Amino acid sequence: MFLNVLNKVLPVLFLFLIGMFFRKRNFISELTIGELKKLVVNFFLPSLLFISFLKTSFEVKHLVIILMMFFICIILLYIGKFIKIFLKIKSDYFPILFTGFEAGMLGYSLFSAAFGIKNLFKFAVIDLGQVIFVFFVLVGILVKYKEGATKISYSKMFYSFIKTPVIVAIFLGILLQKTNLISIFEHNMILSTVIETIKLLSSLTIPLISIIIGYEIKFKKDNLKIAILTVLLRNLVLVSIALIINNFIFVQILHLDKLFQAALMTMFILPPPFIIPLYIKDDDIDNKYFIANTLAINTIVSIVLFLIIGYKM
Repeated sequence: MFLNVLNKVLPVLFLFLIGMFFRKRNFISELTIGELKKLVVNFFLPSLLFISFLKTSFEVKHLVIILMMFFICIILLYIGKFIKIFLKIKSDYFPILFTGFEAGMLGYSLFSAAFGIKNLFKFAVIDLGQVIFVFFVLVGILVKYKEGATKISYSKMFYSFIKTPVIVAIFLGILLQKTNLISIFEHNMILSTVIETIKLLSSLTIPLISIIIGYEIKFKKDNLKIAILTVLLRNLVLVSIALIINNFIFVQILHLDKLFQAALMTMFILPPPFIIPLYIKDDDIDNKYFIANTLAINTIVSIVLFLIIGYKM
């Protein structure tokens, strides 16, 4: 089983290495990587999720998973705050690095590579809850830290959430599947061409994401020890919680299959959201290095842990 998963994930790992090679050789610039990320976030990843949800039936128990993930992310934030106080960690960003998951730029590529695009909706259902948390809680805290704002505009956050391409794609996929409108698309020559075009766009997602991640893996000498400690503590806590949820909620209560369990484990080993550095003050060098190292180290750890998950599943 391990060799089977490794065989599926190896192409993704090679693409990471290609991304690193591109950076070392200055083959493409950071500006180009930024533009590629825009394409991935706004077109390729939404296309992949649209196709994935188009082929599945959304159930009530999926809503339970979404709500559960939202509240777990809040609990993780407070666990991070407790550990920060207990260990006397100075950085205010430590609790933020203890919650949220980088599904978009890492989780989807790993999960789909090992378990197939046809099962990607199981990972996406789990992702939805934490995406809601990121938009309505995490971003609000980050904006408050950066701009010193006393009030958070939830109306702006809601508007930003509903117009996000990934969210739009997921809900459109569910809508077309539930209303059976997809059959109209499939039996109409022009409309079926639209679906095929979206499928072509979706096929570019995994290769581009993998190259981008490889390109952006960088380590800084400053604050390396605290970053390693953060990654160790985060993974210890999150893996423990994931095992409890899988055994008691996913298996005994919701009666979900092993792929849903694998999706949850995959989510919980992922690094914190890659958007966090975007909300750091330009002159806050210590936290910039701390966050950059934490994300880079956790990305490597995530890949190693994912291979173990694939073997166990």
